[in-house]
Amino acid sequence: MAKRFSELGVTVDDGRKIFNCQQVSITDILNSEIEVLDFLPDVKTKHGEGRFLVHYRTTDESGEGKFFTNSQSLKSALSQVSKEDFPFITIIKATKCGKGKIYQFT
Repeated sequence: MAKRFSELGVTVDDGRKIFNCQQVSITDILNSEIEVLDFLPDVKTKHGEGRFLVHYRTTDESGEGKFFTNSQSLKSALSQVSKEDFPFITIIKATKCGKGKIYQFT
């Protein structure tokens, strides 16, 4: 009888963080208070390279989620927050700019 993979004692750890939660669109959480738990910089997706993956929890503790962003203002802000200051509470606002939007933490 063949062994189960779980019985083989194999561990796979490539050193990357994994956020085991539902992926949402940033538009799903706009104007809602969230707690930013962590992020991964420079993630490559089908939409391109250099995106950030942001892990968050709703402040009413109804759930956790994650979203990808290529917003320069969000990426810059996240890069400036020291690891000791995580998690932090914020609201993401969108401002129309030409044909696009600018996302900002408030």
